[in-house]
Amino acid sequence: MSRIIATTSRITFALSLMLASAATGANAQEKLPEGKDLVAKYRTMIGGVEALAGKKTMQMTGEFSMPAQGLTAEFSASSSRPNRSVMKVTIPGFGDIRSGYSGDVAWSMNPMEGPRLLEGEEIKQAKDDAEFESFLRPESLVKSFTTVERTKMGGRDCYKVRVEWKSGRESFDCYSAETGMLVATMEKQVSNMGTMEATTLFDDYKAFGGVTMPTKLTIQVSGTEQVIVLKDIKFDNVPETTFELPAEIKALIKK
Repeated sequence: MSRIIATTSRITFALSLMLASAATGANAQEKLPEGKDLVAKYRTMIGGVEALAGKKTMQMTGEFSMPAQGLTAEFSASSSRPNRSVMKVTIPGFGDIRSGYSGDVAWSMNPMEGPRLLEGEEIKQAKDDAEFESFLRPESLVKSFTTVERTKMGGRDCYKVRVEWKSGRESFDCYSAETGMLVATMEKQVSNMGTMEATTLFDDYKAFGGVTMPTKLTIQVSGTEQVIVLKDIKFDNVPETTFELPAEIKALIKK
């Protein structure tokens, strides 16, 4: 019996090597598309740069959940040209988790930590994310795009593109090999608790005001899964007061 098992193992190993070699050869023959071309196609697929050009503010509302923990909360996020943003998650029995970027101040607040001014790499990330057209990966923010491989994300074939931001950050986008839509992003998330690898999967694209946006975001970080389901996206309806710094943050600035 042991001889049969050993022989079978050798056959399995040999077949594995052959299959791996064949796959490598196939991948080597495929010419990967240019990163900038993948980004350009994605922009076109969601409506083009023109679709967003005349819009000054954007508001997203929906539901935030952590399925494994049985947690469900209200979610809202607003942004304004050129680079202001606020986000709020309201968790029953816990309170509000809030964060934002005012154009020069990055901040966060929650019931456990209280108000906090972001520092260092956190500010870079907050500023890049707050740029109104950040999801279009404009040349004003990005230094280079490099396609690194064809892979699978969320069960979908996609091209993985390295994004080198002018701020010095690095992230990765995956664009569907079939549709050209963005299916995932991978980046390091920096916080006062350290740096964590985060992957966000994008699904259920729908059109809002001429711009096609994902309405389901699945965020995988530190072994947990967070899901944001957007119920509505509106443009040019956000009051200016939405982006005012909270009194608690203003107090920290004065110190």
